[in-house]
Order: sequence, then structure tokens, then C-alpha cells
Amino acid sequence: MTRGKYGRRPNDPARPRIRLARSLTGAVPDHPAAADWLASLGGWQMLGNDQWGDCVSVTWSNLRRLTTAVLTSEFYPPLAQVEAFYKTQNPGFPSQDDGMDIQSALSYLVKTGGPDGVKALGFAAVDYTSPAEVKAAIAIFGAVWVGCDVTAANEDEFDAGQPWDYVSGSPDVGGHSVLAGGYGTGPAGSPPQLGGDEKFITWAEETSFTDRMWGRQVSECWAVIWPEHLLSREFLAGVDVAQFAADYTAITGKPFPADVPPSPAPPPPAPVPVPGPDAADAALIAAGDHWAAERHTGDNERMQRAYLAWRKAKEG
Repeated sequence: MTRGKYGRRPNDPARPRIRLARSLTGAVPDHPAAADWLASLGGWQMLGNDQWGDCVSVTWSNLRRLTTAVLTSEFYPPLAQVEAFYKTQNPGFPSQDDGMDIQSALSYLVKTGGPDGVKALGFAAVDYTSPAEVKAAIAIFGAVWVGCDVTAANEDEFDAGQPWDYVSGSPDVGGHSVLAGGYGTGPAGSPPQLGGDEKFITWAEETSFTDRMWGRQVSECWAVIWPEHLLSREFLAGVDVAQFAADYTAITGKPFPADVPPSPAPPPPAPVPVPGPDAADAALIAAGDHWAAERHTGDNERMQRAYLAWRKAKEG
């Protein structure tokens, strides 16, 4: 395995951003308890990250590849496009090699579009401290864009083909950007590096984080909406695009850059159950049915009609 370089600038948590949780419908597409959307592709490329700190730009390329492969027709942005995107924050590249800020990169993809000519429709912060929200985002979007801090121990684990774990006291060596597109322990016989919990791509290899590493070293996580997503019924079932569009306008002051599909119809209300007879009701019925079958007049007849109405209601 070839170890690469780092280039994620620190995230500014004070910057306004859309929160993904506000736009989740709660209808997550069917997915297995353990999933790996990355493994079906293979052939991941380094794209210059062994020479420069362009990991953020490489994550863009890997994400475009995954999104197009799953939803339309695969296109893997090549090295020339990765370099072009890197130059949006490093105009003096290659002499300038200062890394990138993920949120600024995402904003650029929305406003201007990537070198492949495709604009992102928007992006939202995933609550990286919530395993349920992270898994839901991966199931709905196919992958999430992750910013983390790598330790010296992680470099050794990468060299050894092992999952990235948190080792107390191991110093941080750099900020990194990766594409996470899986979770859960893989089936028996899976490669050792996939024995962790969150699967991701770095330095042209697929490996994994342990939950402990994710909880200590991940500091940002993003879901990106691309035009291809609006063609996916599963995506539209999982994301309330109208709510996302409203949040987009509230933050940017601009209309959402695509037609908003109608929100899925809410499920019909569950029928209200009619309570059946309890033990006391059953005893009354056992005694009352014979009496109610007789002919009655006056108060007895009125009581008979009331009893029969009650009896019918109890039967539902």
C-alpha cells in the first residue's frame, strides 16, 4: 500500500450550514445491517494524493464516481480535473500546496460546479456523533464526505492492512478527507482492513474505521445532493426535498437550484382499534344473551335495546 499526504484544513463549526436531520423523512431505504457500497467498484485511484495534499479534491472525484456508477452511468473524474478543482483553493499549484477546506469546496461545487461540469444542488452537515444518522445518510445518499484527523498509529495500521483504530497517546499527523460508503462488520473472509465499522476510501485503497476511531478523530461529515439523486425514488423517499430547499433558501437567500419534486404522500392513519370484551364483559354477555332473546316491554324493552347496542359495539 502506498501511503499518501494530508490536506484537509480545519473545519470552522461557526459557519452556517444545513443540518441533514431536518430533511430526513425517517423512511430509510431497505438496506442490510452491514453494507459496503464501495467494494463493488474497485480500481480506486490515488489521483495525485501521494504527491500533494489534494485529498479533498480526490474525495470529490471518488464521490462523483460512486454517485454516477450507482444512479446513472459511471464517470470517474481524472487527475487533470482533480488538479483543476484543487486549484480553486490553491491557485499557485503545484508550487502552492496548502490543502483545502471541505465546506468551502462544497460551496464552490454548488455555486460554480466541478471540473466535470456538474453542479451540486446542495449539501448538509451529518451529525457525525449519531451512528444512526450516519448510517441513514449512507443508505440514502450512497456515501458521505468525511473529515478526520489521522494519527501516527493509523499510518502504521494502513501499512499493515488493518482497520484504523484510536490509540491513546498516538500523535496527530494530519487532517484528511475521505469518502465513507459502508458500515458494519463484513462477512466471514472479508479482508482484515475491512474489519472495522465504517468503510472508506483513502490513498486508492478501501479500509475502515473502528467506532472508537470515528468517535475520537472524525470532526465533520457531509451529505451532498447531486442532480442524479432527484432521479432516485429511494432518495426521494428518504429526503424531504421541500424542507431542504427551504433551509437552502434561508441560508443562501437564493432559490433551490432545481425543481422541487412533490413530497411523498404521508401514510394513511392507522385504524383505531375497537376494544373487545374483557373478563367482566364476557361474564355479562354470558348471562345477558339468553335474557335479551326473550320478549320484553316497558323499561325491560328499553334495557334490552341498550344491551343489544352495547353487545354489537363490543363485537366491533
